[in-house]
Amino acid sequence: MKAKYYSRVVNFVVIYDISDTKTRTRLSRFLFEYGIRTQLSVFEVEVKQSQFSRFIRLLERKIKGERDKIYVYPIDKKNHEKIFRLGREGNYLIDDFFI
Repeated sequence: MKAKYYSRVVNFVVIYDISDTKTRTRLSRFLFEYGIRTQLSVFEVEVKQSQFSRFIRLLERKIKGERDKIYVYPIDKKNHEKIFRLGREGNYLIDDFFI
């Protein structure tokens, strides 16, 4: 039973406001390892529950300026399935991208 608990994946929305271009680029590359970009400074990520503390520590290390901010919002499974994605992303409909 413990193995299932520790391998459980949790979804999050990560939103950031980073002033330095290099820091912003490093952060977005890091977040691409965990999920997809939905807006310029918004990602939907999946993190194993057992790795969440490490994920947060790594995010904290990305903050360089005193005004830099990163917000992490959990999305429970029930609400994750209810997310509506409307509009276009590049040449693809967002709905096509996420199906």
